[in-house]
Amino acid sequence: MPDPLGGLGSLVDGLALAVHRTLTRNPELLIARYELALEATRRPELRAFYDAIGARYRDQLTALVTALGSTDPARHALSLIAWSDGLMFSCAAGSFSAEVPSLAQVRAGLRELLGGMLGDGPHAP
Repeated sequence: MPDPLGGLGSLVDGLALAVHRTLTRNPELLIARYELALEATRRPELRAFYDAIGARYRDQLTALVTALGSTDPARHALSLIAWSDGLMFSCAAGSFSAEVPSLAQVRAGLRELLGGMLGDGPHAP
């Protein structure tokens, strides 16, 4: 997990690396994750498992943006997760499946998103 004392840059770098590795190291696993998410909408036992796994990530991300001065940590965590999931889905199975962004491009997108959320916070770069 990125160190909030490293500031916004640390969070951007950590998240960008995680998203990029997910896209490039094992895209089949990413597609399986989306298939599991869809199946969880039909099977309550999978829903409970999927939600529990997601809550761990969401809670850690919420704590990080809180430490970085977020004025609305739950909403900001949701936006970050939605942005990351949307990017990964678009590149793994969506209309950008032939265009995996570089690590620098993922980092730039996250910097823009997080800068808008936290740009005036106490840990801004």
